[in-house]
Amino acid sequence: MYKYKVAYYIRVNMEEQTERYSLERQKSILDDWVKDMEWRRVKTYHDKASVKETNREKFQELITDAKHGLFDGICMVDSSRFSRSTKDLIDIMDDLLKYGVKLHIHNLQHIDIYNEQGRLLLINLETYSKFFRGQLASKIRAGVKQKMKNEWFGQAPYGYTIISDDIDGRKKNTRLIKDKEEQKVITKIKKLRNNGKSYSEIATSLNNDGIPTRYTKENKKSSWYSATVRNILIRQEVVIKDKAVEN
Repeated sequence: MYKYKVAYYIRVNMEEQTERYSLERQKSILDDWVKDMEWRRVKTYHDKASVKETNREKFQELITDAKHGLFDGICMVDSSRFSRSTKDLIDIMDDLLKYGVKLHIHNLQHIDIYNEQGRLLLINLETYSKFFRGQLASKIRAGVKQKMKNEWFGQAPYGYTIISDDIDGRKKNTRLIKDKEEQKVITKIKKLRNNGKSYSEIATSLNNDGIPTRYTKENKKSSWYSATVRNILIRQEVVIKDKAVEN
């Protein structure tokens, strides 16, 4: 008898210390849920990213695998693990539905997020989420800024790679250096934005032009989304402000 196949998406923030969002806790919640539903888990995708991090390698791999039919559904503890933008979440929902893949959100398991009422609820939830994220951001901003003052902290944002000096076998003076090819894409994004294009329109343009994302693999194309474009531009401003870049 065929069992509905699902993948887990688990995201853990490095600054987040709440037990509910630990890797083990999220996996336990999803394990119990999938067992009750008599589904079959085929793969788990796990990203460990800071609150400001926009480069989620496993998330991009998840979307690519979904489009290649590796599973029927994607399970997560709540929508904030998947995307902080309701518009982006709905865009991805609709995109994956074309491939026969649905999103399953544990804390909304009794709601059909694919009908009009469910979508309206998602939009309302974002209002509350923004408030609580603002509180969290204010608490961690000072700590992150201090860590980034002398060296680059975290993964390299789009448009850059990380270099370090090897001093006595240890990496020191970690800093960013521009990636020429990705900088060309950023220039294109800025030009489209200056011409009045929306983030969604820019994402569509990049997809139509066949421009690969950072996580596009051989024979597996990863798509651009409005939130990806927006985050790249926001992150670019942070990098320029901190002047932590070598040409």
